[in-house]
Amino acid sequence: MGNLSKNFSLHEFRCNCHWKAPHLPRCEQIPPPKELVDALQDVRDHFGKPVTVHSGHRCPPYNAYVGGASASQHMKATAGDFTVEGVSPNTVQEYLLKRYADTKGIGRYNTFTHIDVRGHKARWDNRR
Repeated sequence: MGNLSKNFSLHEFRCNCHWKAPHLPRCEQIPPPKELVDALQDVRDHFGKPVTVHSGHRCPPYNAYVGGASASQHMKATAGDFTVEGVSPNTVQEYLLKRYADTKGIGRYNTFTHIDVRGHKARWDNRR
């Protein structure tokens, strides 16, 4: 189905600048690392439900446009913000925190989950 893994394709990780912020210059796509795709495929396989990547790579202008962190992993294409169809973000986040207890960046949000492969453990909670 996908060209990166069983369920994921490169286009799912593309920077959204050209359709959500057409006033920005079109950027060059940076493909995600295999480790990120593998982690998202793991989530897909675990829950047995489709995963939607809402934000993968972000070029610096688009990252600034959406209010992303100045050192966002999205600008390196090493991060994904995603949801799992029919599964609460809290349930997904609890799974990831157990599955990757000592690695990866995992951010908790009310409506989506963030995962990145920065090379060391990082955690934050932006739920309100």
